[in-house]
Amino acid sequence: MALINAKDVEEPETLRKDNASCLIKMTEPSFLAFQQAFHDPESRVRLNSDISEQYYSRLETAVFLGGYLDGVEIDFSEHLNTVIGGRGTGKSTLIECIRYALAISPIGKQASEQHDKVVKSNLGAGQIKLTIKSATKHGQRYQITRRYGQSPVVAEMSGQISSFKPSDLLPEIEIFGQNEIHEIAKDPSEQLKVVDRFLNRDKIEQESGIVEVESDLVEVSQKVVDLTAQTSDLESDVKRLEQLEEDAKRFKELGIDEQLKTLPLLASEKTLFGTVKEELAGFSDALGELIEGIPSPESISEEDTKDFPDKPVFSELRKVIKNLNKDVGTLLEQVKTRLASDNTAVGELEKRLDASIQANETAIEKEFKKINPIEGKTGPQIGEEYNQLVKDIALLKSSKTKLTAAKTQLDKLVATRKKLLSSLSDKMSQRSSQFEQGVKKLNRKLKGNIKVNYVPEGNRSSLIEKLVSFRMPNVASGKLQWIKTAEHFSPMLLAEKITDGKDAILAQDWGCTESVADRLTKISGSQVMEIEEFIVEDLVSIELNVSDSDIPIYKVLDSLSTGQQCTALLHLLLLDNKDPLLLDQPEDNLDNAFIADRIVTQVRSAKLTRQFIFATHNANIPVFGDAEWIGVLEATADSASLPKDNQGSIDQKSIQGLAAKILEGGKDAFNRRREKYGFK
Repeated sequence: MALINAKDVEEPETLRKDNASCLIKMTEPSFLAFQQAFHDPESRVRLNSDISEQYYSRLETAVFLGGYLDGVEIDFSEHLNTVIGGRGTGKSTLIECIRYALAISPIGKQASEQHDKVVKSNLGAGQIKLTIKSATKHGQRYQITRRYGQSPVVAEMSGQISSFKPSDLLPEIEIFGQNEIHEIAKDPSEQLKVVDRFLNRDKIEQESGIVEVESDLVEVSQKVVDLTAQTSDLESDVKRLEQLEEDAKRFKELGIDEQLKTLPLLASEKTLFGTVKEELAGFSDALGELIEGIPSPESISEEDTKDFPDKPVFSELRKVIKNLNKDVGTLLEQVKTRLASDNTAVGELEKRLDASIQANETAIEKEFKKINPIEGKTGPQIGEEYNQLVKDIALLKSSKTKLTAAKTQLDKLVATRKKLLSSLSDKMSQRSSQFEQGVKKLNRKLKGNIKVNYVPEGNRSSLIEKLVSFRMPNVASGKLQWIKTAEHFSPMLLAEKITDGKDAILAQDWGCTESVADRLTKISGSQVMEIEEFIVEDLVSIELNVSDSDIPIYKVLDSLSTGQQCTALLHLLLLDNKDPLLLDQPEDNLDNAFIADRIVTQVRSAKLTRQFIFATHNANIPVFGDAEWIGVLEATADSASLPKDNQGSIDQKSIQGLAAKILEGGKDAFNRRREKYGFK
């Protein structure tokens, strides 16, 4: 018998249209399941036209061998899955073992310690095997197996071992244990990570070019530091040269320089010959690198290109590189042979020079003896003193030229660095603008439940840590807290005012004390540059709508109760994601009213495009969330079990009874509460 509403379906042909028929969700076809569907039509009845193929990842099966959950086998639904059971039945163990199989680290030290403890004591020498479907790998299915104490092994369904890691297959999967969401609520950096996936921060960062500018800045800054030190050394050399030349005048006044006029020339000969030898050595090293760098035809092998559609092009390219390698290699070998011959000739010339210099020095030593004693010093002593003076002057003579060149190069580097800083500032502004647009889109998705505010470069704690690392006397973190609230502030501006002096810092009215300002002006130039280049982390401020009416009332996360903080974050976690979300007892920190009014409503909608796996004691999630799979864990003293009869949906009589017993304390307890509250 069929009852047809003629207003919608006027003729049999109309029944072919998708919107003329509906689907009714049942675990197994039965009148009881059919009847149950109409108790919750919003979740269990859909027009055919409303059903569309959704492409998202999922955990399909989990199998445990050994350990506390030995023998447990689960076939998860692709939508909402809930694991229920009394305390100590293994709900947390199940979630943490799945996390372990996927090699996902918990957030925070406390959560990590708890995770390690649960896995070690409950998985033992056993293993867990997961079957997953990966959206990022175009719907391909894989098996992930992990034994305790070993790394995960990823295999294709054919059994072929894959080179992928679990994170390659489920890059955005999220797993949170008990109280872990509360840890996120206390950490601004972790809150930013939760928001990150909605803003495409990685993509924006990559396209912004900030990383490249940062890299160039670090390189140029290091050159500035090195050249500044070199310039300082050269300035000392020039000052020393001036003093030596002053001493040389004294010897000239005594007439000694005329007697020993050959000495400076001999010193210059040695210096010049040594410079030429250094240049030859540098050329020899460069030639060796050039020979090693000649392109090789082996990089275009016949094996690599045999299946290329444009194989002839690569065959010709191979010939070009082969000829280049041959011709250039021959030329460079000729240069290498010539250089070896010339080095031999230079060696012979050096011997001649050394012999000549030695003969001249012997003659000069004779001249030393002719020098009249002065102020108690003998002629040879005075001659030796002058000899050393001449050598020192010869060594330092080029320092003035080098200093001028170094200063010119330093000026160019400083100018280049200023341009890079300006470019960095521009790119950061562009990046912030893109993030702000992303936050606006995110807030539209949140439909007023929560509001996310984006604060560019708002997390200044990292800058305080950087300043503390400079180890300024009597300047600890507490004396730098003014940085967090300072208005019209940036690391670049702080660096500028440090360079300008203490009064310039105080004039900004940032709240910096005079003693701290004084200490800041005494840090090194390289440390000032570190501040100038420092990128402060962005910050997000999350606000929850706590209003019961249509008029929103938003309160920031810090001013909320633990339950409200976790509710705010759950709204974010339940948003679009191609990979599953696993939560262990999210209700621990949540208000029941929020679960029923806010979270369950969002879950019912989101589960159509994402898989959820929750371990819970709260009836609202599996019952009002209309979980497609409910698993009821049972436990003995040393093991847990999850028989097939304990797995199913709320439209199955056996699951209804088990759920009522676990979640409501049994039918009698549920009825007593209903009578007490006056419900019909």
